[in-house]
Amino acid sequence: MDFKTVGIILERFTPLSLIADMEGKILWKSTSMEGLFSHGLKNVTEILGVHEDDLRKISDKDELNILIEKKDYLALLFRIDSMYVMDLRELGDYKDPKVRAESLLQVIENLYDGVLLSDNNGRVMVYNKAMEELEKRKAEDMIGKFIWDAYGYSDKKKSEHMEVFESGKAIINKYAAHAYNKGKPVYKSYSTIPIKHGVSTIGVFSISKDETKLQNLLTQIMEMKKESYALEEREGAFLNGTRFTFTDIIGSSDAIKKVIREAQAIAWLDNSILLVGDTGTGKEVFAQSIHNFSKRKAHPFIGINCSAIPENLLESILFGAVKGAYTGAVDSPGLFEEAGQGTLFLDEIDSMPINMQTKLLRVLQERNTRRVGGKDSYPIKCRVISAMNTDPYKLIDAGKLRLDLFYRIAGYNLYIPPLKDRGDDIFHISHHYIKRYNLVMEKIISSIGEDLKNMMKSYPWPGNIRELEHLIENTMVRSGDDEKVLKLENTPDYILEAMKWSDSNKDEREIVTENLQNSLDGLEKRLVRGALEKNLWNVTRTAKTLGITRQSLIYRMRKFDLKRENND
Repeated sequence: MDFKTVGIILERFTPLSLIADMEGKILWKSTSMEGLFSHGLKNVTEILGVHEDDLRKISDKDELNILIEKKDYLALLFRIDSMYVMDLRELGDYKDPKVRAESLLQVIENLYDGVLLSDNNGRVMVYNKAMEELEKRKAEDMIGKFIWDAYGYSDKKKSEHMEVFESGKAIINKYAAHAYNKGKPVYKSYSTIPIKHGVSTIGVFSISKDETKLQNLLTQIMEMKKESYALEEREGAFLNGTRFTFTDIIGSSDAIKKVIREAQAIAWLDNSILLVGDTGTGKEVFAQSIHNFSKRKAHPFIGINCSAIPENLLESILFGAVKGAYTGAVDSPGLFEEAGQGTLFLDEIDSMPINMQTKLLRVLQERNTRRVGGKDSYPIKCRVISAMNTDPYKLIDAGKLRLDLFYRIAGYNLYIPPLKDRGDDIFHISHHYIKRYNLVMEKIISSIGEDLKNMMKSYPWPGNIRELEHLIENTMVRSGDDEKVLKLENTPDYILEAMKWSDSNKDEREIVTENLQNSLDGLEKRLVRGALEKNLWNVTRTAKTLGITRQSLIYRMRKFDLKRENND
């Protein structure tokens, strides 16, 4: 074989290369290899640092780490007939597919999320440590097997990896059990994604998340809330888990006084309540105030933001779980159980998925439920107050809120007006926060400058009371210690820009002129009338259909002046 010809071809692909005979004597070396060594290089053993007798043993190995002129290189030594071919590659050269692949494998192996990769034949190629921990399996029992055999499927069509491979479409954020540990299902949240090379699918990989830690953390939070009820009363808080009463609602506008009167009137009733209002209008303040004004005030008030809890955990948080129901599950009561005869506040209930709405509806209808994985049911004794920041009529029309669930959660509905509709309440609330931050920051602010007042009057306050507090706090931070007036010039530029932009784009904003309370009343009137007509104006049957008491239905009929028409 003409080693020089082989060398010329080899150099085009691997710049650092050489050819040697069976004794290790170098027959040919590339220009780059020649320049790498300051002395004349005659034998392969000089590079490998071994005796000639060991050269044949080394050639059986795929790769070696060696040190040349204080640089780490990867030495690849191959035997071709009566010659040795050596290729040197610098470690960390990510243009080298082998280096890149090795790096990615190490990254995958050290991820906290489980990774499973199968090739185009459905064989498991990658199964990292996190997946071992998550599924309680060993990589050595998985790698190299067909994925349907590894998981014990009778038919490979049941494998989602093969489904994704054939369809080329990813499965995103699914929650299911694909493995069992001691007979118990191991649930995990995962996504399965095809690996593409051009238009062809060459493999499939899954990334699985272990949500056991999150579940345990949420359980701990619930336990901390439970323990807080046993603590002594502290400043600004009550033993029942609340902080607010109606006296904490600041404002003297007709709009807010009307809502407070309505809220106090329904507080003593046992029907469920739906609070509707924009973000930051104080829906939880009203919910806590209603609880503290009711006959349930001696019992716990427990609130939860439905949008902050993953869908697959929401059921166990609301209804509880028994040990072993899923991976990491411990015996824990749900919020319905914790609330006892008190109040459960479901904030942002409109974010709850439809399938979860169905489960909640059943619990509210039957007034009993059981923990996830449990056999014994327990009664629901608490009152439910729900809240949302979107017009329920629009949600029902869009198919995002079940109509029958609306019946259940809206025994009464209450619309919390936005700050822009509350007139001078803006300044009453502002002075409340000024007093608070005077104490915190040791300031002496006593009034608001006219320029800032005028801008505050014209601004629509999309963030409502939360946004107003943010403005007051940040303007006071920039005020001098001896200043008594809150000035426009001390307001942060980013806040001013937002307020000016809003003012200059009034015509471009969608202006809603219909009062939402009227809209809610209109929806409620239509629903009640429809139910009455369907039940031939039988009050008892209609109340049962709507999930409300007979007295509550009579109240609504009087409120909306609903009477059966005489067709004679």
